[in-house]
Amino acid sequence: MNVIIDGLDSVVDELQDMHDRSKKVVQRTIADFKSRGPSWISQEVAKEYGIKKSDVNEAKAGIRGRSSVRVHGTRIDDLSIIYRGRVLTPTHFGMKPRIRPRKGPYVVTALIKRSSGRKPLGEKVFLGTPKNAKAETPQLPFQREGDARYPIEVIKTVSVPQMITNETVSENIHKRINTELGKRLEHHLKRLSR
Repeated sequence: MNVIIDGLDSVVDELQDMHDRSKKVVQRTIADFKSRGPSWISQEVAKEYGIKKSDVNEAKAGIRGRSSVRVHGTRIDDLSIIYRGRVLTPTHFGMKPRIRPRKGPYVVTALIKRSSGRKPLGEKVFLGTPKNAKAETPQLPFQREGDARYPIEVIKTVSVPQMITNETVSENIHKRINTELGKRLEHHLKRLSR
């Protein structure tokens, strides 16, 4: 006895089409996260710290030691955010003055965390140009390690990984990613279900 179901072929085709569309939705959502995720992260860091979004993700091809935020993975459940970076100088945090004044005493300040406001970097901090620096290199804040003229050290602040793993920033990043990924998934579902 052979059983023939009318319209079975169209049901199977529709199920296959739904499967293909759901794969596309996931692939497009992942692609969106890879391209937009670093920007979302940079925005959340810039809300807490006095740094520009572009400085958070300044990775450039061929330049070692730069900060970067990258997204890796091929499925939604195995996406990972990898961030690396060096410790930054106060020049990334709205340091003022940027160039040593010609006359009079001055106080070097920076806005590291927005909630703390602009703070002086210290009494013995002075601006100078690093040895072997190029013409366009900004002046950096230095501090003497003792009472003698030398040795001196460049003042450093926090790194990109430290800012991203800050408890408040990390929580805000997770919320932002959940919200934005949900929107992107819904967008692609609507587009492909037409």
